[in-house]
Amino acid sequence: MSYNPYYSEFGSENNVAAGRHKHPQQEVAGAAHTTAQQPQTQPNGSFFPTASTNMAFQFGQTAFNQFVGQENISHLHETVSKATGATNSSISHYFQVSNSYVFHKLKIITVPFLQKNWQRIPDSSNSFQPPRVDVNSPDLYIPVMGLVTYILAWNLGQGLNGSFDPENLYFKLSSTLAFFFLDLIILRLGLYLLVSNTTSPVTSLVELTCYVGYKFVPLIFSMFFPASFVWLNRLAKLSLFGAFGVFLLRSIKFNLFVDMGNNTDFSFKKGTVKKVNYFLFFYGFFWQSVLMWLMG
Repeated sequence: MSYNPYYSEFGSENNVAAGRHKHPQQEVAGAAHTTAQQPQTQPNGSFFPTASTNMAFQFGQTAFNQFVGQENISHLHETVSKATGATNSSISHYFQVSNSYVFHKLKIITVPFLQKNWQRIPDSSNSFQPPRVDVNSPDLYIPVMGLVTYILAWNLGQGLNGSFDPENLYFKLSSTLAFFFLDLIILRLGLYLLVSNTTSPVTSLVELTCYVGYKFVPLIFSMFFPASFVWLNRLAKLSLFGAFGVFLLRSIKFNLFVDMGNNTDFSFKKGTVKKVNYFLFFYGFFWQSVLMWLMG
């Protein structure tokens, strides 16, 4: 007896013949019933929106707008934008970097005495050029990559010394972030109390985060000097931390009293400028040296 595949699928040849001689209307009805049971999907696997789904979405959006109020929604959006300092530029603006920018920025942070011009370059939209165009522009790429590199390098050093522990990774990350946010709060609060009536881009929270995050650069370079050479290690740390203080002082000072709309300097009282200079000197040299010494 020869094998017939129709027996395994339909049971008998009579059932196959009966299925072949179905009326066309029955085939259409069966296909419609099968389609109604299976959801329609797009080629990428997502479902087509149905009329009931669109109606429910529109109803929910209308109810939310009526409950919260359009004015409150707009006010909330403005508050978030002002808090982040990203009213005229998005966060992606600070990630527009190039290899040349990163190299020159690292050189300015470690050897700021070679930099002559500290003013940022404005553009035609009452803002400033992105970092890949202007080396004096702050960025978020170096702080983010610096944080990751610093944590990994510190744990690598612990492993080479034979004292590696997986829990140290979380401990070091949490303590580093705590120091980071404490530093950001001090800088933000100090500038807010001194020059709260300015529209300087440096007083925005995003750009202050950039400047605070640059401290990971001298912290990473200080790890290159072995701890066995005590005096060499201490001298290298003092040099790197002092250079970073000069970088902060000049970067913030030369771009603090700038009007983004007119690209001109504000006219402040000499007393205010003197207080800002004292604060930046204390913050850039004394506080940063103590903080990075504790972190390193």
